[in-house]
Amino acid sequence: MPVVVVSDPTAIRQILIEDQSTYQKGRLEQRVLSSRLRNGLVSVDGEQWQRLRRILAPMFARKAIAGFAPQMESAIGALVERWRALPAGSIVEIKAEMLDLALDVLLRCIFAHGIGDAEAVRTATSRFYLTCGTLDPFDIIGLPDFVPRLTRLRERPIMRAFDEGLNQAIAERRRNLAASPGVPRDMLEAMLAAKDPETGASMSEPEVKDNVMTFIFGGQETTSSALTWAIYLLSQSPEWRGAVLQEAIDFADASSAEAAEGLVKTRAVVEEALRVYPPIIAITRTARRSTKIAGHAVKRGTLVVVSPYVLHRHKSLWRDPEIFDPTRFLPAQRDRIARYSYLPFGLGPRLCVGSTLAVQEATLALASLTRHFEFELAPNETVWPVQKNFTLRPRGGLHMKIGPR
Repeated sequence: MPVVVVSDPTAIRQILIEDQSTYQKGRLEQRVLSSRLRNGLVSVDGEQWQRLRRILAPMFARKAIAGFAPQMESAIGALVERWRALPAGSIVEIKAEMLDLALDVLLRCIFAHGIGDAEAVRTATSRFYLTCGTLDPFDIIGLPDFVPRLTRLRERPIMRAFDEGLNQAIAERRRNLAASPGVPRDMLEAMLAAKDPETGASMSEPEVKDNVMTFIFGGQETTSSALTWAIYLLSQSPEWRGAVLQEAIDFADASSAEAAEGLVKTRAVVEEALRVYPPIIAITRTARRSTKIAGHAVKRGTLVVVSPYVLHRHKSLWRDPEIFDPTRFLPAQRDRIARYSYLPFGLGPRLCVGSTLAVQEATLALASLTRHFEFELAPNETVWPVQKNFTLRPRGGLHMKIGPR
């Protein structure tokens, strides 16, 4: 099919906001996602998407996310203790470690009271992530979803443990809500209690389950990618490493919520890492009718690509775009960033609902890890970004030597 890549902010606004009804998600992307997350927020469209967005959005408001800071700190603390037990100078694979940390945070936030066999659930979700980006030949030729995909048959027994644990957790939360309806004690309970502000309807059981999986998949990958690249970039910048360290020391005794708000420089490092290495390198849409984009004729069926990786490095939009410079995101300069030129979490109605949670978690984790450990690239380590499972990650992982500070 014909393809156009769009890097003009005005045209991006047209595609993702002003004229979004003209552009729909690509068929292959939709098919891969819907085969596993059929009722998840990233897969559904139309009225169902609007209803789910109305129900779920309040759970990810800034104030609500601040309430999850203690769970984040607890998971980060567990990682710090585990790394402290390693011999000095140990080499760890940072991407894998950050995936584990992000998953731990999500499980603590979604299932504050546990979810059956936690280790089986971790195995299942990790396996799910590793296979989620697989494009089956049957997807390419357009066979219906009910035709089994041979490339995914191995997922079924692995995911059974997750389904069993999730079913038990849902039943327990429903009993809790019936016995004491009040403030939800974790994200799952909040999802079960939430109602559409327009209709008063609740989410169906399949919608709850698929969105739990959506949050785990999306939240685990975006946060772990931001942290992985931020740690790498700090290892190459003594100036910013020192700034983050000092800020982490200054807020060492602050509450989790205070630290989340006060770690301004650390947050700027995370946001700059998301600029240089955005987790999602392409947002795709298909033109539903012939139209024009920035004066160029675009035929019906054209694949329209907005690439944050290209956009974030575009010389007409950024000063010295190839340079790691977190000052761009400090309060005094942030307003100078052109609108629609920074899209690490998408844009418009389809903006990632969990973006605030991801940035807060990455900020708290980066500050704590920098305060407790020194990072150095492993000998002969070459870092190069590649796309895998929809996201941008270091080729072969990111191996770093860590030692207690």
